Amino acid sequence: MKTILILAAAAAALTAASPASAHHLQNLDTPYASRGECESTVARFNTDDWDMLLAQFPTFFSTQGDVASFLTRAFPCEQAADGNWYIQNHLAQTLSSDWYLRHQ
Repeated sequence: MKTILILAAAAAALTAASPASAHHLQNLDTPYASRGECESTVARFNTDDWDMLLAQFPTFFSTQGDVASFLTRAFPCEQAADGNWYIQNHLAQTLSSDWYLRHQ
């Protein structure tokens, strides 16, 4: 139950806090020609979200590194059948993962 509430809060924070913080979710269908281009974009989005997530969830994140590690796991880049790279939404899996549960 706690994980579901965290998932809902994190998803809401990423989508509603500000236009910048929704970039991960708004760009799931954006194709990137290379893995490097996709990961560079995700890194920029992560930077946009660090402070907001630290401020809204101090119980779950104590440093920007915690947030960066979480976001990297939650929004990886994966190559699709069309040869392009896309940001994937693994938010639910990350929040219920052993890594995240141990992290707390």
